Amino acid sequence: MQNNRKKNNEPPIDNNPLIQAASLEVLAGLLATLAEGISTFASALALQEAQQQASNYSQNNVDLQEVHEQLLYLTKEVKKISKALNL
Repeated sequence: MQNNRKKNNEPPIDNNPLIQAASLEVLAGLLATLAEGISTFASALALQEAQQQASNYSQNNVDLQEVHEQLLYLTKEVKKISKALNL
């Protein structure tokens, strides 16, 4: 079969520009798909980090609220003691 190509002046399959272009297109598609996968993974990690920060913020907010309530309670107790001692 290769002898027939040489006789008909057909380029070998490996040197066919259309096949090379199609091969490059397949390779480019594969690399683009891989890049999209990496991008999606990075987005998922960023989302997970944002959720963790929101959870930490929420917990810190609850902690600050508890401290605020404790300070209000202690302030009231100091005022009661101050009145009892007539200070």
